[in-house]
Amino acid sequence: MIKIYTKGEYMTSISKLDKFGIKKLYQTDCNGREWYSKWDNGHARKWDSSSNDPDDHEFITKYKGTGSWSTDGHGVLKISGSGPRMYIMDSAQIKNWHDVEITVYGKRIVDNNTAYGGIVSVARTNHYVDANLCDTRGIGARMRYDGRIDFEKETSHPSSVAINRKPNPGGFPKNVWIGYKYVVYDLPDESVKLELYRDDTDGLNGGTWIKINELIDTGSNFGIGGRTCKSGIDPTLRLTSSDVRPGSETGKPNLAVYFRSDGVGIDGLWYKKASIREIAIIA
Repeated sequence: MIKIYTKGEYMTSISKLDKFGIKKLYQTDCNGREWYSKWDNGHARKWDSSSNDPDDHEFITKYKGTGSWSTDGHGVLKISGSGPRMYIMDSAQIKNWHDVEITVYGKRIVDNNTAYGGIVSVARTNHYVDANLCDTRGIGARMRYDGRIDFEKETSHPSSVAINRKPNPGGFPKNVWIGYKYVVYDLPDESVKLELYRDDTDGLNGGTWIKINELIDTGSNFGIGGRTCKSGIDPTLRLTSSDVRPGSETGKPNLAVYFRSDGVGIDGLWYKKASIREIAIIA
């Protein structure tokens, strides 16, 4: 059930900035979940896709794609590999994600120009085991290396459908920090609203966040032509925040949010100031 708070009943901190000093576009749900990257904890470390970040039990990379990671502990994560995948999920696989605001700053250093690589995150998914095809469904927002942006719905791994593809204002230059915010939330009619924002100020005064793409998934307009994950499951099905979803093999359809890219060179993509916050929709 979708919860719309009134201003009177929404009781939480009204801070306009997150812990990194980055502007919140939506307030954190007072009953919600938050994750902040721990690359600024003073501990230098490196690992690859045979293991996880030893300092963050919710940052899951083990056996997820092909990549390696390093940080000097001062805030920047350096990413390498042909297919790095970074899952933010409850390691006990109990807590799900719901309406979320996903934030990261990314810097492109070196890559093989894979068109659909870049700064990409995917929500409304439990794509943890490829064999669970209905759990592989998810909805992502992409700032792509080819200088475009779009939304992508994976309907049954590896089948996906992209929509609202258009030029990314400013393209995707190298050696420049680009702020990325992807917001996903349910509307009262259970349609799903997707919003993508960009900041080119490196977070100055919280960032100047410009909306560069948006979409309302009505349940009939997104996923057309995608492969069904199971007989009787429409690939255009809305992926709502509900903890129950038709076809889900695990019954935990929103277990993960993940970041991904492709064709990344050695230390070829940098991240900093990453966060995921469950947000409140205030009437």
